[in-house]
Amino acid sequence: MLVRENRGERSKSPRVARLLRTLAIPIIVFWVLVGVATNLFVPSLEETTKANAGAMIPRDAPSSQAAILSGNAFQESKYTSVAVILLESQGRKLNDGDHRYYNELVARLVRDTRHVQSIQNLWAKPVTMSGQQSADGEVATVTIRPVGDQGDATANQSVQAIRDTVAKLPKPSGLNTYVTGPAPLAADTLHAADESMGTLTIVTIVIIIALLLIAYRSITRALIPLMGVLVILAAARGIVSLLVQHHLIGISSFAANMLVALVLGATTDYSIFFVGRYQEARQSGQDRESAYYTSVGNVSHVILGSGLAITGATLCLTLTHLDYFRTLGPPCAVSMIVAVVAALTLGPAILTVSSKVKWLALGAQRPNPAWRRLGTAIARWPGAMIAVAALVIPLCVLGLTAYKVSYNDRDFAPTSVESSVGYSVADRHFPKSHMSTDAVYVQSDHDMRNTTDMIALDRITKSIYRVPGISMVQSVTRPNGRPLEHASLPYAMGSVGTKIGENIGFLRDRIADLDALAATMGDVVDSTTRMEELTTKLGIGTHISRQSADQLLAITQDARDKLANFDDFFRPLRSYFYWERHCFDIPICWALRSINETIDNVDQMSQEFANTVKGLTVIDTVTPQLVTELHETVKNMTTMQALTLAMQSTMHALIPQLDSVIRPMVDMAQAFDNAKNDDFFFLPPDAFETPDFKANLDFFMTADGKGARIMLYHKGEAMSPEGIKQVESASAAAEEALKGTSLSSAKLYMAGAASNYRDVQDYSANDIIIMMFATFALVFVIVLLVTRAFVGSVVVLVTVMLSFAAAYGLSAFIWEDLVGIQLHWLTLPIAFIVLVAVGCDYNLLLLSRYEEEIGAGVRTGLIRAMAGSGGVVVTAAFVFAFTMLALLSSDVVNIGQSGSTICIGLILDMMIVRLFLVMPLARLLGTWFWWPRRTFVNKR
Repeated sequence: MLVRENRGERSKSPRVARLLRTLAIPIIVFWVLVGVATNLFVPSLEETTKANAGAMIPRDAPSSQAAILSGNAFQESKYTSVAVILLESQGRKLNDGDHRYYNELVARLVRDTRHVQSIQNLWAKPVTMSGQQSADGEVATVTIRPVGDQGDATANQSVQAIRDTVAKLPKPSGLNTYVTGPAPLAADTLHAADESMGTLTIVTIVIIIALLLIAYRSITRALIPLMGVLVILAAARGIVSLLVQHHLIGISSFAANMLVALVLGATTDYSIFFVGRYQEARQSGQDRESAYYTSVGNVSHVILGSGLAITGATLCLTLTHLDYFRTLGPPCAVSMIVAVVAALTLGPAILTVSSKVKWLALGAQRPNPAWRRLGTAIARWPGAMIAVAALVIPLCVLGLTAYKVSYNDRDFAPTSVESSVGYSVADRHFPKSHMSTDAVYVQSDHDMRNTTDMIALDRITKSIYRVPGISMVQSVTRPNGRPLEHASLPYAMGSVGTKIGENIGFLRDRIADLDALAATMGDVVDSTTRMEELTTKLGIGTHISRQSADQLLAITQDARDKLANFDDFFRPLRSYFYWERHCFDIPICWALRSINETIDNVDQMSQEFANTVKGLTVIDTVTPQLVTELHETVKNMTTMQALTLAMQSTMHALIPQLDSVIRPMVDMAQAFDNAKNDDFFFLPPDAFETPDFKANLDFFMTADGKGARIMLYHKGEAMSPEGIKQVESASAAAEEALKGTSLSSAKLYMAGAASNYRDVQDYSANDIIIMMFATFALVFVIVLLVTRAFVGSVVVLVTVMLSFAAAYGLSAFIWEDLVGIQLHWLTLPIAFIVLVAVGCDYNLLLLSRYEEEIGAGVRTGLIRAMAGSGGVVVTAAFVFAFTMLALLSSDVVNIGQSGSTICIGLILDMMIVRLFLVMPLARLLGTWFWWPRRTFVNKR
């Protein structure tokens, strides 16, 4: 077979190693200066993390877009953050003093336009007060829209400004005030993570020192790796902080904590690799310089491959969409680049100095015979070893069967922070998830403030309310979570009956008047009939009188004519009667004078009597006509009397029937109102003008009436897989409810707690797939480039998959079944990235050592590799594992979950997968493990 160059010969061409040895002191000074300078002249990592925190949910996520769109439409906010101020009275009801405090607090916050976009001041209004106050009257809430997106630095500053305002205003006795809600929770979590970073660093260093002392049983030997680790950590933190300060990369509190653990764990491992190989060379009889070259020549490529794997894996996070991942990748990648470069330069430099300084000199370390015995067992019984792994790994994977992911950040934040305390108070006084609401925003192309569209909006509201898991829905048609009073078609019909019933008394009085009219009508008809008869007789008499008058007129005129003849004859004598002064005293004179004057009056009487005859003629003509009219009047009044009597009898029969009709209508209206039934919704047009309903319109509808929001509350935890399913069902139900209505062309958007994490779930599912494929591909390529063995690379990749599945299953069992806390959704991707990448370096070191010894034979090479490097690999794995376990010291639980999961995975990977699966498979496959390379081996 062809003979390949043994990689042990790298030590014979130590050009780079010689340069590093020559420049050892300058290299150490350089890295110390880098660490000191970046920490003196650059803000600390905690400060830059706090000042440059990014939003938790991308602004282009559907829930964020819905929140921004709704906020703009209601003129409330152009950001996604939400905060809640919670007022709690101690052992009493909220009173007027608390209201005055609340009003003053709201007034001060409204004036702070730099940090507060808007306030939903609902507790101050009687019509909306009940929705913001607990049933026991001891707690009230007010929702605030701070400036900034949830989780970013601006929002965190706004939350702090709100808390400062609250702290400055004196509170009434017995009243507690909490600033809580999603934005304060995010700010508190970030602050807790930053505050615990110092503790995390100290705990990690203490653990590393303890493990190094256990491994080397010497303080000086433990100091050699530790010195380099501390310098590299300082440099990595400073450089990352510098890049973040200049906005070249993003960062999060999770990333800041993770990079500390990664750098400490990885650089300690790299130091252990150098020291372990150096001691092995010294054990084989090499002098210090030769052992140095052997160590650097045979470990550097492993460190480079490991660093590339971790760096590349973390950079794969930049391919994702969520800022959770995007802000985690670059800081960790930069810190690992610094760690790898420093390890490949500072590590050999420190090794050089330690080999020249007597009290730091590393002597040969007697190998532990247990590793040779284990290697012998693997070489002899690979099948049995694989059987052990085949038994343990599936048992660990079984933990995934009961795995439930948690999206509720409340469960992972410190319980002592103000936001967590506020949530706990809300849980005691309100239904669960009262402050974790979701909202459906309805956007229409026309004004919806009309009866028709209100019916459509109520239909959407009802469809959402009937989704399983939704406890309450608030909208313009049910502002307090219940159907509006008097807003149903049965009630509208019943109102008509009520109004009729209210007028029955009036109708009865009018029927009494009708009875009197009917009685009077008969008398009027009788009187009119008698008047007709009398008028007829009057007409007859008038006619006779006219005839007599005609005859009398003729006689009078004839007498006048004859007297005229007499007057003409005696006229000369008339003058005497008027000339005689004493005529009055002469009887005959005065008598004759009176006769003459009477003759003159007869002429006047004749003229006047002619006028009388004319009048009688008119009366004689009109009286028959009057009789005719009176006859018609009698007929009409008789008809009217008949109609009045008919109406009288009808109304007397109708009133009892109205009673029987009105009573059920009134009962139906009352029953629908009391039952709070949401069927047959109907809002009459005049309701839009009532003050109470106008208050509802102000909160639930936009100023132009083209937008409406519907608030929904969950029975259980909103930020859970169940809560996410509920908002998905609610969204689908709302879409279905729009069909065929006046709002069929409207658009629906959903924002809120569960909606946010629905987007997180959707994005994370895609992001995890992307990062998994990218990471697997990267690790495979790196292992392939380092080992140049396709089959071996496939074996490593498959075992890495199994290792991760087993580790995550075991972690799920421990956390969920034993501890009682569900794993945070971030735990899986973070643990995956680190376990796959970090597990790669142990494979590379062990396989590289196996590759060096395989020339002696498959079995012999495996035994020598295990004897020489088994202890080093296990020590490094335990150091890295417990370094990650130190993340449990963080006050943020999900950071500890990620660290503990990685710790479990590394131990499981090293003790089970690596020793009982990878190496036995390499033994069984023999030279095929290195295919397509041809490797010379002894046939023993």
